[in-house]
Amino acid sequence: MGWGDIEGWFSAQDAQFVIGMVQGVSDAIVVEVGFYAGRSTAAIAPVSRARNNTYYAIDNCAGSDPRDPATQNQQKRNMQQVFEDNMKREGLDEYVRVRIMDSSQAASLFEDGSVAVCFLDASHVAEDVARDIEAWWPKIRAGGVLGGHDWTWGSVSGAVRAFASANGLSIVAEGNCWKLSKPKGTANVD
Repeated sequence: MGWGDIEGWFSAQDAQFVIGMVQGVSDAIVVEVGFYAGRSTAAIAPVSRARNNTYYAIDNCAGSDPRDPATQNQQKRNMQQVFEDNMKREGLDEYVRVRIMDSSQAASLFEDGSVAVCFLDASHVAEDVARDIEAWWPKIRAGGVLGGHDWTWGSVSGAVRAFASANGLSIVAEGNCWKLSKPKGTANVD
């Protein structure tokens, strides 16, 4: 079994984009927010491990929007157990540090400027996406990257565009993924 056999909406193109972000860092902190069944985690974490990074996977395991198919599955099944079973099967259970909690609460566990890469794939509700970006951006170190999934959702791309515009940042988007890079000359505390 490989990451592509795990249920979810993370494509090979998505994996290539996010793996590119992770391949650029070593001995650093990598955070994934919103892991569902672990498809994206199983694709990204092995590359992170090979670069000697510390990998955190964060999810509330309850979903956010009752209209979202992912939320509906999370409410019917024990997605934490599904995720943990998938991580064990992929040999990642001892490597990935799992935190079952809300995204913005989890951000408070990290010091400002301490995270090299953060990949957001949690709520698709515009206000939640904006809140997640606001919570995680200060945690990104100078030269680091805040990215995410579901670029094709208007609620996600709208929140990303609004934040980028307000902060003079350029968005790189490819397929269903996006990223914002923190300039290297920036102070680590926003």
